[in-house]
Amino acid sequence: MNGGTEHEWNNLIGRPVQVWKNGHLIRTGYVDDVAQAAGALWLEGHGVEGRALYQKADGYSAKPVCEAAP
Repeated sequence: MNGGTEHEWNNLIGRPVQVWKNGHLIRTGYVDDVAQAAGALWLEGHGVEGRALYQKADGYSAKPVCEAAP
């Protein structure tokens, strides 16, 4: 796993997350939307990285990024 607890993806909408697969960090970004069954999430596009879909069935996991307090 990615070193973190598996999170319910439907609780991650609008939050910054790290997407992991096979112990490797794939991408960091904000969750734009989650499929109703919470088996897939969309990360917002940013810069050269377009909007992207990641699915649990394909081995992806996501964990929230702790935001520093002001």
